[in-house]
Amino acid sequence: MNIAIIDYNSGNLASLQNSLESAVKNNKQAFEVKITAVPEEVIKADKVILPGVGDFFYCKNELLKINGMVDAINYFIKEKEKPFLGICIGMQLMAKVSYERKKNKGLEFIDSEVIIIESESKEIRVPHMGWNNVYLENKSKEKDFPSLKNNDFYFVHSYHMKCKNKNEVLASTNYGKKIVSAVIKDNLLGVQFHPEKSQEKGKKFLEEFLDWKPE
Repeated sequence: MNIAIIDYNSGNLASLQNSLESAVKNNKQAFEVKITAVPEEVIKADKVILPGVGDFFYCKNELLKINGMVDAINYFIKEKEKPFLGICIGMQLMAKVSYERKKNKGLEFIDSEVIIIESESKEIRVPHMGWNNVYLENKSKEKDFPSLKNNDFYFVHSYHMKCKNKNEVLASTNYGKKIVSAVIKDNLLGVQFHPEKSQEKGKKFLEEFLDWKPE
């Protein structure tokens, strides 16, 4: 099976590739991990990952610079219906709209908006940076993603996703208030944290993504 990591000048590509290749070693299936900026390779993949660091406005523009990439992502998700994972800004890009820097249209896969983390406490600093517990919200997915049941993952973000459909919230974390840390919809999966920087728990989550077979 082929895993395509989309290269659009955003994301911890080398770290993610290394983490995936480490996760692959524990899997019974044979996987090839490839970083690519070629839309045709994304379409042909068995699983696709959209990473992302920085801000929504920059990442969206960089993605649009690759001719045909957004169309390839849409085709992979809607026509091939194979597993797709968004990481950090990659998850936020799946929203309908973001208000980072200015109002920006997302890929519109998840009925949600991306808004700034608000805090009235000096203990809750923005950006949200560091380790924080993740709690599984969608109990029906516990067998698929047991790593998301009360484990620490590494976060770096100032904006968070607010979902209209509670059934699409896979996991949350408490940072001043409850915020979404993972979403799921059909063959779509998104995480706000960085599995590639979350050591063993991050690798475990990536192993679960490799095994994931959306219904």
